[in-house]
Amino acid sequence: MNSYKLFALLSVTGMVLAGCAAPATPAPTQPPAPQAVQPTPTSAPAPTKAPEPTKAPEPTKAPEPTKAPEPASGVDAIVLSKDKPTEILFWHRYSGGAQKFVEQFVEKFNAENPYGIKVTVEKIDGSYADLYSKINAALQGGTPPNIAQAYQNQASFYRLDGNVIDLSPYITSKNYGLSQQEIADYYPFFLESDKNPQFPGEVLGWPTSRSAAVLYVNLDWLNELGAQEPPKTLAEFEELACKASDPTNERYGLAWQNDISNFAALIFANGGRVLSEDAKSYVFNSEAGVEALALLKRLFEKKCAVEIPSSERFGEQTRFAGQKVLFVMASSTGLPFYADAVAKADKPFRWTYVMFPQKDPAKPVVDIYGASWSVFKSTPEQQLASWLFLKAFTEPENIAGWANASGYMAVRKSAAPKAIELVKNDERYKNFPDAVEAYVRLYDMVNFGAVEAPVAGYDPVRKLMSEVVSKVAVKGEGDIKAELDKAVEEANNVLKENAPAPSSY
Repeated sequence: MNSYKLFALLSVTGMVLAGCAAPATPAPTQPPAPQAVQPTPTSAPAPTKAPEPTKAPEPTKAPEPTKAPEPASGVDAIVLSKDKPTEILFWHRYSGGAQKFVEQFVEKFNAENPYGIKVTVEKIDGSYADLYSKINAALQGGTPPNIAQAYQNQASFYRLDGNVIDLSPYITSKNYGLSQQEIADYYPFFLESDKNPQFPGEVLGWPTSRSAAVLYVNLDWLNELGAQEPPKTLAEFEELACKASDPTNERYGLAWQNDISNFAALIFANGGRVLSEDAKSYVFNSEAGVEALALLKRLFEKKCAVEIPSSERFGEQTRFAGQKVLFVMASSTGLPFYADAVAKADKPFRWTYVMFPQKDPAKPVVDIYGASWSVFKSTPEQQLASWLFLKAFTEPENIAGWANASGYMAVRKSAAPKAIELVKNDERYKNFPDAVEAYVRLYDMVNFGAVEAPVAGYDPVRKLMSEVVSKVAVKGEGDIKAELDKAVEEANNVLKENAPAPSSY
């Protein structure tokens, strides 16, 4: 606390006395007595404060004992090492450039991965149905692959008996998983399409390949018909298909393959669904389903469409290149094959593919599909090795090259520009100036994507739908609504039979 000191100044004044004398010679004046000055007393100094005693230092706290790290658990506890290689088997049905890319990637992965993983790749000849049958047979015999292509409904069927694993723990693994930034790099619709409503919260496959149901169009022929651009509405599509048809010369507006995804695309284009939103029933007998089947029936009745028999391998591409059909409904992965067919044609022409026409172009819905890769139950080490192989395959640089080699869309946003650039410089498209424009359209279609039915048992339901389309539209037999109702009733029985037991959730 500050202290203030008050000093008093004391002054002493001397007095001078003066005397009187007779008037004579004045006596000499005495000097005045000296003034006595008393010194001001000096104040006593303030007493010096004793210094504060030095505080003893605070005792040093003993350091907190270092906590032992939590032991790794689950997926993170698995250790893969080059000293003990882990071997896995991958089954696929890719062909052509896609098959070559996979084989080259496997060779590079085996040589460079730091985990000692050795992948053996085996191509299964035939269709996806053939691959599906072979996997089911292998499961019954106890010798399934470690990883394989599988559509979402097929993965669900394998999951019923616990034969495929949930990838969620691998995706979120601290040591082996994906960061939030990496997950955000995948197109959300592709990730959502692998989430199965029968097994909430589980991820039964991982997207590697996606394509869209599109409409291949002969642009020169379209111009001859007086149309300046491809049809945007179903009404325009039907009108142009019939205007182009000349059955006498075996020319038709539409080449129809009885692939049920084409029928599903028509249902979506009419604003409908194949499976209810809660996945508890099939609804392809709705008004949208009736309109889709009625459109096909009219096209066949008026001889505006021709069915491509399964025995005519690649018949739709051959007829398109030969200018025998104006439109083809098919997968966008056909891009390099159509380019090759048209380039070899006697009379090349301008062509492209576009979004399938819609009932309401302001509210488009596009059938987007593709087999993912699923991991089958095996040893912990093989399951992790399968995930790491899958994860490496979908790295942006790899998936861009894969998209170009296969014709699929790149499943990651950062890979799309590179995939587009590869299409631009691809020799296969040197005679197809619209290739890049057509391929870029696919990434716009993702925003309007829909999935058919990602539930167990959809394969036999597809067969039921195919039979109805063939009977009613192609052959012209039966009542549209009655036949669809009957098919839906049977389909719902299949759905019920293949529903997972409560304990499976």
